[in-house]
Parts: sequence; C-alpha cells; structure tokens
Amino acid sequence: KTILIAVVSAGLLVSGPEANAEEPSGPEALRVMFARDGVFPSPADPAWSAAPEVTYTLQGQLIAAPVGGGSISTLSVRAVHDGEEVAFRLAWSDPSADRGVGVDTFRDAVAIGFPVGRPETAPSPFMGDEEHPVVIWQWAADFDANAEGRSRFSDRYPHAEGVWIFPQDLSVRRQVRGWRGADPVIEYVARGFGTLLPRHATNVEGTSDYKRGQWSVVLRRSLTTANEEDPAFTPGQSTPFILA
Repeated sequence: KTILIAVVSAGLLVSGPEANAEEPSGPEALRVMFARDGVFPSPADPAWSAAPEVTYTLQGQLIAAPVGGGSISTLSVRAVHDGEEVAFRLAWSDPSADRGVGVDTFRDAVAIGFPVGRPETAPSPFMGDEEHPVVIWQWAADFDANAEGRSRFSDRYPHAEGVWIFPQDLSVRRQVRGWRGADPVIEYVARGFGTLLPRHATNVEGTSDYKRGQWSVVLRRSLTTANEEDPAFTPGQSTPFILA
C-alpha cells in the first residue's frame, strides 16, 4: 500500500483539567482531552468515544515511487492525557489486515509526527527540514505481530527463517531485532525528505485492534521527558503534527 501523507497544517491543543479549557482553532485542529481517570491504552476501550474525533483527508505523496495511489483516503484521530501520559488513537478502514512483508507488498502501518521541542514555525509535512526536525512515531503491523509471537515471516519465506543471521554474533542479533521488529513502535527523527533515521531508544508504546474492516491503534508516551529532542506536550499549549 502506498504511503500517504496528510499535507495539512493540523494542530492539537493539550487541554487542562478545567471544564472550560480553550478549544483549538481551525476545522482540522485536535483537542487532547483531559482524562481524569487515566489514558485508555486499549484502542477498543469504549471510553475513547468521549474524546473529540477529527477525520483527516490524506493526500498521496508526490515525491517517491510509487507516486500517489493508495487505498486509504482518511484517518481519524482522538487524543487524551491524564497529566502524566498522552495517548493518540488512530483509526482507518481497511478491508484486509496485512501483517507480513514481501516482494511488491507492504504491511499495514500508521505514523504520527511532531516537531522537536517548541518551534516557532511549523515543520514541513514532508518530514520537516534541517532547521525544523520532526520526531515520527510509526506503528507497523508486522512488528506488532512479531512482538506478540504471531509473525508470518516464515509462512511467506519458509526457507529464509533463521538462515541469514548468526546467533553467536550479538551485534547482528541486535540488528535483526531492529529489522524484524521486537516492538510494535519505532521512533524516527527526520530533517527533510530522505533523512529518516531510527532513534536508539523509544519512549512510545503501541497497541492495536483490527475488527470488521477497521484498524485502530493507540500510541502513548509520558507527557514530558528529559530529552530536549522529544516532542513537547504541555497542558494549555498547542503543537502542529503530521500523519501518514
């Protein structure tokens, strides 16, 4: 499936616990609702229905092959925080759940990106630029399946499983862990198109649910971190974001 990028100047406002919290401006702005009893790690939790939802229209990318195309046209987002954690629920319709990779095939995936720190200028939706880097959280269905012990890699490539790594070489094992996915979420940093690099450590957790032709994925992280290169989320303040 072709990667699609939401080329919109979307923004989110992290609300405080006050009932009269300021609303974000603009039709595509997303409010991160304060959840007094904690965030909802499960995408199937009915409590998510209380959080405001915004549906974004995705635009086909026009930079790399395959240009344009793709079958997913919209992505719906809800968000909550409890003062300690922030969680985003990303949902989209898809008639099939693709959890494997192969030649000329793609696994299902979704990503959300934020500017590093608190820039005065919104970064480019095409993975930022040198002056305005972005951090991207990507959930991938094959990594999710691997993390739960449901990998279908050997089904697609029965003769490749276990023959192209050297178990005695710990550095190679760590590399393969990254390629094949031991966690469902990878964090990247980008300073423009073609500069995407994985971060050495991820602070983001992800959970997923696929039912009746719809994926829903929750990505969550501590509201604040000690890393100055992490996205900043502060109640009462807003930040732009991008989707893919």
